[in-house]
Amino acid sequence: MKYDLNGNRKVSWVEPLERREQISMQMNFENGRHHWWALGTVTIGTFMATLDASIVNISLPAIMADFKSSLATSEWIILAYMLVITGLLLPFGRLADVTGRKKIFRLGFVLFSLGSGLCALSQNPAQLIFFRAFQAIGAAMLMSNSFAIITAVFPPEKRGRALGIVGAVVATGFSVGPSLGGFLVTALGWRSVFYVNVPVGLVGIIMATCILNEQMVSPALGQKKRFDFLGSALIIVGLSSLVLGLTTGQAGRWGTPLVVLELVLAACTLTLVPIWESRTSQPLVDLTLFRNRLFTFGNLAGFLSFLAISTNAFLMPFFLQLSLGCSAFEAGLLMTPTALVIAFVAPVSGWLSERMDARILSTVGLAINAGALFWLSLLHAQSGYHEVLIRLILLGIGQGLFQSPNNSSIMGSVPRNSLGIAGGFLSMMRNMGQVVGIALAGSILAGTMVSVTGHASFDALHVGDSAAQRAPVLAAFMQGMYHAYLVASVICFLGMWTSLVRGRPKPVSTESSSMLPPG
Repeated sequence: MKYDLNGNRKVSWVEPLERREQISMQMNFENGRHHWWALGTVTIGTFMATLDASIVNISLPAIMADFKSSLATSEWIILAYMLVITGLLLPFGRLADVTGRKKIFRLGFVLFSLGSGLCALSQNPAQLIFFRAFQAIGAAMLMSNSFAIITAVFPPEKRGRALGIVGAVVATGFSVGPSLGGFLVTALGWRSVFYVNVPVGLVGIIMATCILNEQMVSPALGQKKRFDFLGSALIIVGLSSLVLGLTTGQAGRWGTPLVVLELVLAACTLTLVPIWESRTSQPLVDLTLFRNRLFTFGNLAGFLSFLAISTNAFLMPFFLQLSLGCSAFEAGLLMTPTALVIAFVAPVSGWLSERMDARILSTVGLAINAGALFWLSLLHAQSGYHEVLIRLILLGIGQGLFQSPNNSSIMGSVPRNSLGIAGGFLSMMRNMGQVVGIALAGSILAGTMVSVTGHASFDALHVGDSAAQRAPVLAAFMQGMYHAYLVASVICFLGMWTSLVRGRPKPVSTESSSMLPPG
């Protein structure tokens, strides 16, 4: 073995390829660089996926005007993306466990970038919706493997910080999206919102190819495994039907045959999942993971957390624009501090989780969220901007404190050969929490408005031009908002209990499991 002037090993390129890869992997571990470079690669994909989720929403009015399409049609630009991601997170997580995480993660960059370019070239709403679904396939590949790659390459004493950085990147993507999207749409048109992903995706492809080491990001790749196609099909159909039913029903159409059919189909297929998974030799979802209290209750706490805070993401823009009279741009600026605070607090809480019990940090974060949501329920039509701002900052502190320790606790508790499916499940619970939370908040708001004004649609919020005409509608909205935030606060209190009862991590064999965070 040769060494350079600094005493570091040098790889001889006359050695066999397999031997060179083994030496490079050992060098990366020794020099302590690979895991940070891998984190940089993961953050590129995470930022691109979260930025796209927030940047497209603000471009919908421009897309509607260009295509002369209806609001119902335009909603499918968002819905198609959400449906595909939700259904594919678990299958792609498992597929990465079987075939290699580097392959799936790099392919995710390719499909997402290609889909973004095709979205920008769309000539009608149908094409745009189809290409958004195609783009979501790539996004699901990226999202389902981010947590798994980080958990595989980072030792326990650094994992909390790494997941905290990812949480900060997620928050940054969501906070930058509305303002960047507004600028791009105004300056260059709505197609630029999709073109911006292409160069970022190309950088991601290069980084994933040159940096990620398959043996390090997929430590259990050598094990003989096969892919569970039937289980994947059941999960895709079940979750897609559930998301579709919840999204369609929140407009006040819960009793219609279509919504009932979607929810019944979801219930039937999702009921079949554990039956099939318990009988197949190599299941998509290893049901023994749910015997692990850290995994089960950590995911449940994450679901309840995102369910609760999505109430704010859905209702606050309405309150700022309809009640306080803010413009769309002003409303976006007022909501930005929540994401910015999460971006600052998440790495700090990740660092703290390496030194103290993660469940305590997560529980304190949920307690702060519960208090912030209750405080938000007390807002009224005469509230000042500073009253809104301090509540939103408090909500950001709570979510930032909860997110990183909870993710670290979950990913540190699963076997190394199941990191992909665990990461996919974690992302799926986050996505489902957002969908169910928005559906719940919308149903509470719509139900309150029906009982007060007789209107079953959110269009009732825009009835009339004069203050006298708008007053009853705004009063009904404020009452519905109060009830929705109150329910969200109660949900966060339930999440606190769920977080506490998860227990403490127990040392297990590193041959079968990933290393556990201390505490």
